[in-house]
Amino acid sequence: MIEAALRVTLPCSWVTEVTSAHGATVNLVEQKPAGGTILQSLVEIDPGGAEPQAVVDTLRRNRFVHSVEAIVPPKGKILATLLVDNCHACHELAQSECFLTDATATEGGGLEWHLLAPHRSAVEALVKTLSARGIAVELMAIKNVRGSGSLTDRQERVLSLAFQLGYFEFPKKIGLTELAKKLGVSKAALSETLRTGEEKILHSYFQGLMKRTR
Repeated sequence: MIEAALRVTLPCSWVTEVTSAHGATVNLVEQKPAGGTILQSLVEIDPGGAEPQAVVDTLRRNRFVHSVEAIVPPKGKILATLLVDNCHACHELAQSECFLTDATATEGGGLEWHLLAPHRSAVEALVKTLSARGIAVELMAIKNVRGSGSLTDRQERVLSLAFQLGYFEFPKKIGLTELAKKLGVSKAALSETLRTGEEKILHSYFQGLMKRTR
């Protein structure tokens, strides 16, 4: 199992405008096809010192964004569902053997992708394909990760509760903050438990997939 981090610059991305115009921080929570060349994205945006409504207005004016449904609190993070044009990078990622575990906006409007893949060549092939598409991509880190066996009792309980409460649904029925409160743990501790548990499950899945294709 391979874990990798890529920095991708998308010239057509709404992320570029939001981060450069407002200094906002964008976390891409989840994406899925919405028909044709349209992608549905669930995003969490920290406006920083910017006016939250101004950030949402910028999204609505962006020519690559077709619709915006947003929860805009007076203070704090914006939660929004967007219908956007499916970029070449997202298409190539979906066609690859790599699995996106996290995506966060970087300075300058890029995205940092954290990936899991069954082997190193899958990551290298994705980087090569993106470059051939004219997309600026940088392989920031790549390493082997080893599954450490079955889920611990705690990981199983946490993942089970998260699943039952709709944490993995789209859109999420419960967020990380509320789930952490229910479990009586910090967001950082819960995030690490979920990440480790998900990694074990994905490792088991990919290992089984590779055995079936031999």
